[in-house]
Amino acid sequence: MKKSSFFIFFIAFSFHSFAQNESQKGEVMMKLLMLKTALVAKDSITLSKLLADDVTYGHTNGLIQSKSALIHSVMTGEQDYKSIEPSVMNIRIFDKTAVVNMDSKVVLNYNKQPMQIDMKITFVWVNKNNDWQLEARQAVKIN
Repeated sequence: MKKSSFFIFFIAFSFHSFAQNESQKGEVMMKLLMLKTALVAKDSITLSKLLADDVTYGHTNGLIQSKSALIHSVMTGEQDYKSIEPSVMNIRIFDKTAVVNMDSKVVLNYNKQPMQIDMKITFVWVNKNNDWQLEARQAVKIN
């Protein structure tokens, strides 16, 4: 009897964990969509909510920006995102942390120079007070 009770508990716990994990992945995907939309729309309010206060936002050219530097750069048009098209995406959840690896094609004007960059990006999202915030992002250019 003990073995079958343990087995039933294990199956129920595994299903609950799987369902919770999938739900968290959906939440992180929504945050990624919100980030993409906020960058293109120059939405400083949404960016401010999505980015952790101590975020490190790394670019393909080696530039690492703070929250205020990224928002300022987007709002002034220094980084003028035209489109961000993700392709391959993998989301892994570790308790209150999500690691996202993604391929993306980004079209933007950087310092008024048009650019199109194919990149691989790693995002680290942390769930704080029941809300996902971006703690780190690093991108590398691919050909």
